[in-house]
Amino acid sequence: MSREAGELLPWHCLFCRMRVGVKLFRIPVCAICRDQLHDFVWASAIQGVLALVGVIGGFQFAIEEVALFAILVLVKHRLPSLLDRFVQNA
Repeated sequence: MSREAGELLPWHCLFCRMRVGVKLFRIPVCAICRDQLHDFVWASAIQGVLALVGVIGGFQFAIEEVALFAILVLVKHRLPSLLDRFVQNA
């Protein structure tokens, strides 16, 4: 489904407010946030296994989940990359 240049996308990304035309589990997310959510789910699964095995405690698990979500989804998309100043465009 191609979109014309002037056509507006119907939704705003839940996390960054970018206009999008895709929903993930009925939540509108842009491509960057969708990738970050994918990474968050994988990291959460690994931490969940570590919590079940007993390597980390429940409180540590909760703190790490909140911090991981904040870093991957909220902060990483809003702040410029540390390497942006080294990027050269043609």
